[in-house]
Amino acid sequence: MKQLKYQEKAVGQLVENTINLLGFNGNRRQVVLKAPTGAGKTVMASEMLATLTEELQSRSDLPFRQVAFIWIAPNKLHQQSYFKMKNFFTETKLLKPVMFDELDQSDGIIHQGEVLFVNWESINSKNNLIVRDNEQGLSIYDIARKTREENIPIIVVIDEEHLFWTKTADKSKAVLEKINAKVEIRISATPKTKAEYLVNIDRQEVIREEMIKEGVLLNPDVTSGYANDIALNEHLINKALEKRQQIADAYKKEGVNINPLLLIQLPNDTTDAMTADDTKIMEQVVQYLDVMQGINTDNHRLAVWLSKQKTNLEDIERNDNLTEVLLFKQAIALGWDCPRAAVLLIFRKLTSDTFTVQTVGRILRMPEQRFYCNPLLNKGYVYTDISKDKIQIVADDMDYLHKAVLQAVRRNNLDNVQLVSYYEVRRSADRNRLGPDFRKVLTKTFEDMWTTTTPLTIPFLFEDEGEESDYQQIDVQSTIVKNRQSAERQRIRLDVKNVNIEIPADIFFQNDVNTTIETGQKAKFTRTAGEVDRVYIDWCRQMLSGYEKAHSTGVLANYLLEAMENLFELFETEAKKVVLYHENRPKFADVVSKALDRYARQLKQRQQEAKKRSFEQYEWEVPEDRTYTEENYVIKDKMEDHALLPFIELRTASTPEQEFALFLESHSDSIDWWYKNGDSGREHYAVAYTNSQGDKSLFYVDFVIKMNNGQVFLFDTKTENSDPDAPQKHNALLDYMQNEENSPKHLQGGIIIHDINHSGNWLYSPQPIDNTYDTQGWDAFFPDMYK
Repeated sequence: MKQLKYQEKAVGQLVENTINLLGFNGNRRQVVLKAPTGAGKTVMASEMLATLTEELQSRSDLPFRQVAFIWIAPNKLHQQSYFKMKNFFTETKLLKPVMFDELDQSDGIIHQGEVLFVNWESINSKNNLIVRDNEQGLSIYDIARKTREENIPIIVVIDEEHLFWTKTADKSKAVLEKINAKVEIRISATPKTKAEYLVNIDRQEVIREEMIKEGVLLNPDVTSGYANDIALNEHLINKALEKRQQIADAYKKEGVNINPLLLIQLPNDTTDAMTADDTKIMEQVVQYLDVMQGINTDNHRLAVWLSKQKTNLEDIERNDNLTEVLLFKQAIALGWDCPRAAVLLIFRKLTSDTFTVQTVGRILRMPEQRFYCNPLLNKGYVYTDISKDKIQIVADDMDYLHKAVLQAVRRNNLDNVQLVSYYEVRRSADRNRLGPDFRKVLTKTFEDMWTTTTPLTIPFLFEDEGEESDYQQIDVQSTIVKNRQSAERQRIRLDVKNVNIEIPADIFFQNDVNTTIETGQKAKFTRTAGEVDRVYIDWCRQMLSGYEKAHSTGVLANYLLEAMENLFELFETEAKKVVLYHENRPKFADVVSKALDRYARQLKQRQQEAKKRSFEQYEWEVPEDRTYTEENYVIKDKMEDHALLPFIELRTASTPEQEFALFLESHSDSIDWWYKNGDSGREHYAVAYTNSQGDKSLFYVDFVIKMNNGQVFLFDTKTENSDPDAPQKHNALLDYMQNEENSPKHLQGGIIIHDINHSGNWLYSPQPIDNTYDTQGWDAFFPDMYK
């Protein structure tokens, strides 16, 4: 799983909540995961089930060591989730996703590690095979019952749970009552259930991690007043195609091989069947695309996804797929994942004129899970023949879906500039868990601590990693003998086959009668391999103070067994008994503790490096266009020299910013153009600096100015003492302008202050400064000098 803070937090909460619910009396206890479209709900749920499985197996204080999982999803979403999870666990094999016909029904239960995927429509009707009584007694209800009878609690994951509150809500309730799960995990972007626990992921968290687009613009740059529907439809198709091409060009400029996809949704979104309106629109769209744009199914630039026609759909999700336009209806509305989809054209006759994130969810994902320097690529675009005054946006989505959009376009033949700009790169910090590199640390610790006259040698240990082994020429058997002799000198007892291992009093065994005696008291010693394994896992878990035990217990247990095999040729239960034998246990604990301490120091160093803010640079120029939301910005008249027209100003712009813009406009005879920069985001011009607390940061220079003689000024407007970091920003900007890369450009500028009380001039310092209140010796900015 890509290390995302919101996902890690949600997984932890889900595991904790589920464990709590498993300990409560009664069944059908509920926890809800509310996560926006594109947050990675399937990935989080998969990670949660895996973590829960490990947690239950490694903790002795819980009443259950294993649980059974059933995953229910509507339509064909269960298939998509099934394949995603199957891919997710390709390497670890920790969980095994299965369809109903893949289930081993010999004993009629869901086995450890299996996740049974079922389609909702296949179980909500009494006539469906999966729920019918049959001679084998293998309906899903029988399997659920037999699993419960084995004292294995069932956890049901209900994907897109809001869809279960439809006209079939009563059927949903009846089905879930028959399954009678111990815990129900309900997942949705818009959940309806009021559960005992709610894990909520805010959309802004997902945006910050650059998983989904910053926002969605509705009908950008669309004009009105068309004579008929045909003319309007052609206008919308043209606008959508133009936007797709703009995005394609921007990807190429970024050096990224992504072919953006335009989705065209036919009118009626309530059914897969084609209506007369659907057919009419489809014929017009297909003909227009072919005749006017050369886009058709024969050249694979057009794909069709309808109930009775599926053309050019193979690998359409691939970023470099040839298809540019996909014509579809409701069939792909749920769960379809195609991150290259960037533009959506929706024709009318939707069931509602209300827009939600779910309406446009197909174009929200970022194709590479990162933002780009060109802001065009960080937004989604929706075109529709529903007029803006009729479009309604639900309250929760008003900050994300924007129908009132202002657009400014770069002036024709602008003599642009190229400036080095910086943006922050998010780096994932290593979590406090053991990783694959712990194997070498543990091995080295064994060698360092248990070496006397004969060094401990682990033959062939790293051959599978493609590394050179120092020991490949050593006789294996002779090495094992020497290792055993070395261990004996450390007073390690290796012959413990017939030695009993004591069971700690706090270990609980699920479904195991061998651990009790006639009096009902706990047995003192292990009697089965399963009991030895449980005590061994518990011991490993106890060693992991300061680590994430759910993930690290299995890693420590496996690598320690691997070391025992390579060191002493001891395997599985025998090796575990050697470690757990009461005279050996302190010595193994000493080795493991030191290995964990060494690894913790490595982790800490990596984590400290990750915490340091890291910046990358790119070549910035005045963008071709820029969109603004009407709620936050306003068009300013009579501002003709701004690089983008019209000039659109933040409604809450500071007084110095407003005054300086007017000052620049008043010197139009000396200024070629000026540009008001944004204040956040990698698409805006930024300079790196170290703030007054000593932390690396970015500041976004307010104004970029190109004079008639070619001189470029970079100014950031302030008032006296308005910004404690102003001196640091100013001095960093001076260093930036004077560095080897920029010095040939002869840039000038810095912090600029309006000297209202004295000269009335705008003042800036060509030298480093300590404060912004002592402006003695500062230069005045006179535009007339640069005509």
